[in-house]
This record gives sequence, C-alpha cells and structure tokens, in this order.
Amino acid sequence: MFCILLVMVTRVYLLGALADFSGADERGRKLIAVHALLMMSAVLAVLGLSWILIFRIGRYFFPRGGMREPKTKYTDAWTEAGKRMRPPEE
Repeated sequence: MFCILLVMVTRVYLLGALADFSGADERGRKLIAVHALLMMSAVLAVLGLSWILIFRIGRYFFPRGGMREPKTKYTDAWTEAGKRMRPPEE
C-alpha cells in the first residue's frame, strides 16, 4: 500500500517536475526543488509513521502493566451434569 503511494507520487509529481526542471530559469528551478523536497518529506514522514504502526515499536518502549488475564477456571462436566440432573420419578 505504502509502496504504491511512493510510486504514484514519484511518477505523477517528481518525474513531471524533473522534466520541467531542465527548461526552467534559476527562480523556477529553486521553486521546483523546494516543492519536490517538501513532497518527498511528507511522503517519507507518512511512510515512517506507517512503519511504526505496522511493527508496533511502541510496545518495546511502553510495555503494558503487569496485569495478567485471570486463569480460566475449568469445571468438571460430570459434576455439572449431576447438579442439573432431575431425580428419577417413581
């Protein structure tokens, strides 16, 4: 997903800016360079944050408290069946 975003931004924006870069004057070149730098910074920030979300890096720095889940209490099925059983009718 994120690689697709990177490829789309590269093809749509950066390759077009690179084509215009050769025919631009000095001010235009600086403007294109600043826009490309801003666009790539935004894309890399999104990619970096997505990696943090994907790999859950926060669990190493902020571990959960020592709360453990209570152990499951297993009941004897035969005992439960005996409690629910009606006495035989005479």
